[in-house]
Amino acid sequence: MHCRLIALSLFVILVAIPTAAHCQGAKDYVPIETRNLRDLSMPFLRLDPREWILVKGEKSISFSFSAANDIRKMDVNGVQRINEDYENDVLRTRYRQGLGHGLDFTLDVPLVSRGGGFMDPIISAWHKLFDLTNNARTGAPYGQAFIQVPGADTFRDAIGIGDVSLAISKELTPRLMSTVAVKLPTGNAHQILGSGNFDGAFDVQYKMPISHRWQMQLQAGLVGQGQATDLQSTRGLNPIGSLVLMHKANDYDSYVFQWQTESSGVTTGVGGSDSPHRTVSVGYQRRIGEHRMFEVYFTEDGDWANTYHVPELANIGPDFTLGARFVIHF
Repeated sequence: MHCRLIALSLFVILVAIPTAAHCQGAKDYVPIETRNLRDLSMPFLRLDPREWILVKGEKSISFSFSAANDIRKMDVNGVQRINEDYENDVLRTRYRQGLGHGLDFTLDVPLVSRGGGFMDPIISAWHKLFDLTNNARTGAPYGQAFIQVPGADTFRDAIGIGDVSLAISKELTPRLMSTVAVKLPTGNAHQILGSGNFDGAFDVQYKMPISHRWQMQLQAGLVGQGQATDLQSTRGLNPIGSLVLMHKANDYDSYVFQWQTESSGVTTGVGGSDSPHRTVSVGYQRRIGEHRMFEVYFTEDGDWANTYHVPELANIGPDFTLGARFVIHF
């Protein structure tokens, strides 16, 4: 199942590469358009940091693949309450179109596959290399897929379309834009490929030039989460935010350092699950001519941050996320 999704991702990207088109200038700064893919957050809408408003008539399409692997075992008073071991592989297609008057439209369609995945041995090697401790992984077999949380049945392997979302963004000033979005319940909520309900969200993003090769982008927003059908105690309002630092090494190569924060999607009564969800991402972007961009990135949660006692920087998310994205402007 996962091999088929990976093969489909590579096929879509390879088919897209030859496309020629017109795009924004090579000096634009672009955040990593990613989010926290933990199983209890993924069914709900999130607004990621994103590229600035497209001008009237300009369009873009992006194909992204993310593999997010996590394992989490937590007890309360000696009774196990959280038991998660899975990998979420997500192939997302994003279409954007400039509408004029500082407005653009975004459509997101995700294809989600949850299973044992391929990253268990990679993460074990990562932990060993940097002497990071994750007791939940000690002795755990590779390739498992199950999610057991309070108030819900056990979730296992699943594949299908996730929840589709629509968004409108508006440039308020040359440095400030806002986005409003709605998520439609198109995913199978019984397999938590979606929440089974509508979500709405609003954010503002502000870009702050630092020098001719450095720029910062800040985001703050709020998500209104509809009650999930197969998860108990959905959090009604969920604040989100990010800080993105972007460096253009030259006209073709860029590096991105990104911090993201949100509240947990649901409340389980287990502190290690309900605490703020914070992750750090590092990405490399390569512009291919004036028309296309390719990006690779990885995201870490709190392993190293907790080792150094800084959970405010990174705390809860998938143990490790690898991602790639290909963007075409036309």
